[in-house]
Amino acid sequence: MEPSLKTTRLVMAVVEIRDETDVCKTYKFVSALNQEIFPYLPGQDVKLYFDTPFKKNDFRLYSIASPPTRKGYMELTIKSEQGQFAPYFLSQARVGDQYVIEGPYGRFLSKPLKMIENKELDTLVFLASSSGIVPFRCFIEYAIDTGLDIDIWLFYVNRTRNDLIYRQLLPTLLEEYPRLRLLLNFTREHEIAKTELYESVCSVRDELKDRVDFLLGRRLEFSDIASRVEKWRDAWYGICGGAKFIAGDRQLGQDGMIQKIEKGGVGRSRIEIDSYGTN
Repeated sequence: MEPSLKTTRLVMAVVEIRDETDVCKTYKFVSALNQEIFPYLPGQDVKLYFDTPFKKNDFRLYSIASPPTRKGYMELTIKSEQGQFAPYFLSQARVGDQYVIEGPYGRFLSKPLKMIENKELDTLVFLASSSGIVPFRCFIEYAIDTGLDIDIWLFYVNRTRNDLIYRQLLPTLLEEYPRLRLLLNFTREHEIAKTELYESVCSVRDELKDRVDFLLGRRLEFSDIASRVEKWRDAWYGICGGAKFIAGDRQLGQDGMIQKIEKGGVGRSRIEIDSYGTN
């Protein structure tokens, strides 16, 4: 299945708003004019148009959060990065408001999806920081709905527990997709008992706890991946997050996930990235 190259503009209405963190919300949209939602693949983006104090009819690209298999609505998860768009949308958007959404855009995750359909791939490694989890949530729910039978590893990096997006949803994904494994990396949390972590950030049944792990007080390294993913050499790696998470910081001499994975022995042809800016 190839990603659509045709884009469509829709007028869509907000019908539900869910708080994810203090600076992040998920918005559920339906067509306001009985237009059919355009076809898309997990990993693709849309443009959301909104009048900001700085520019009329401004827009930003956002990953589609809900899978195309769930018809009649579309969800976007929007986090403020202290830019000139998201803070104003988060403070002003209300249930009933209408916005123009245009898409789909991008090809992120389309290649591994085709490889899975051709039975050329059976292990995915998703590396996300902050709102970089959004396209992976979409893909995992798509995998649930379509009955994909592959291993999916989600390594999800945040500074603290308060930054975790989809706190309520992650246990459901683990419940509904038996081949999903999750590592939550909190870089600025230290010496927290696993029992407390399960209770506060990932409340799952005891039978699922062996599929959830935690990493505290440091950044994710390739050794953390290779020691857990048995078929890491043959896996496909999707990385989504900010520029420093993906490509590192040259001034500080810090590697990003691309460099860490390549130095670990993974070919660049098996790594795909999707970077977000300051929204």
